[in-house]
Amino acid sequence: MSRRGYIGLFTILLILGSSSARIWTASALVDNQDDFNLALNAEGDVEESINAPSTVNMSQLDLYDYYETVKADRRFKWKITELERTENFHLKEGDKKLKEGDKIILIMGGDPWLQRSQPHSWGQIYVNDVMARYTSDTATGRAIFKFLQPVGINYIENFTSTYYNSSEFLNDYENNYNYTDFLADYYGNIYNYTDMGSEGFFNYVETSPFINRTFWTFEENLVTYENTIISEVNNITEITLVFDRPTGLLNEMYYSASFINGSEYFAGVNLTLIRLHGWGLPYYITTWVVWIPIILVVVGIIVAFRLHAFQRLKLYLEARKLAKRD
Repeated sequence: MSRRGYIGLFTILLILGSSSARIWTASALVDNQDDFNLALNAEGDVEESINAPSTVNMSQLDLYDYYETVKADRRFKWKITELERTENFHLKEGDKKLKEGDKIILIMGGDPWLQRSQPHSWGQIYVNDVMARYTSDTATGRAIFKFLQPVGINYIENFTSTYYNSSEFLNDYENNYNYTDFLADYYGNIYNYTDMGSEGFFNYVETSPFINRTFWTFEENLVTYENTIISEVNNITEITLVFDRPTGLLNEMYYSASFINGSEYFAGVNLTLIRLHGWGLPYYITTWVVWIPIILVVVGIIVAFRLHAFQRLKLYLEARKLAKRD
């Protein structure tokens, strides 16, 4: 192959690579503590795990749809950009104690739609390069939904039996679960859309009568969750989560907690988690800051070859050498 052929092939591969680079974005999480009366133990240590959101109904996993890039061999990354804590406070992911600079990675071991009801079989959480282990498959599944939310709920999969296709059921569904104006007007149009209102999971969160929206703020492309939990006087946990609405990936998490026991012994933490995409850049910085210089360099090289700039430079340098010898 000629030199121009190699350059053309390299340029095509570069363009294809740049077009496939995507921004990885947002998800949901709620700090669901089983025991709100946390107290410091004899050593004065507190260990906290940030648990999965109650917005994901684990009994409905078979109905969830995911963003198109959520498939086998994909990796989604978040970085702890700030972590301030007292010596006696340990924040954990699985069995791993977190520290500033740690990268939390969701590795897709399979395609969710092949085993939707078993998230532990298609997703694994890593802290840096070490798998975070959980006490059960259910805990593993809930941990995944801290970082990855579904983007749609396919209720039509339930409309297959005679009962679900009866006018009585459809009328009841429309009256009680009308998340959009046209969800189930009558029997004939129940098959005309592919998910709940064709607007996705966060549309469900925004409009469902079963979700407490006191803590939620919904925008066109972002969904924000904010909550403050006071388990005892002076024992306070605050959390803010920013999700990417179109993709279901967690963008940012801000977490703070403080605990004071009966002897006034204090433990606390502040954490900031930011999603990463190409080359470890934060999600809000486009990968074009990397691609544009690369493309400019490649285009410059191509132009240089076309204008025989390298040959001219070579001749110029050789001429200088000859001139010095003379």
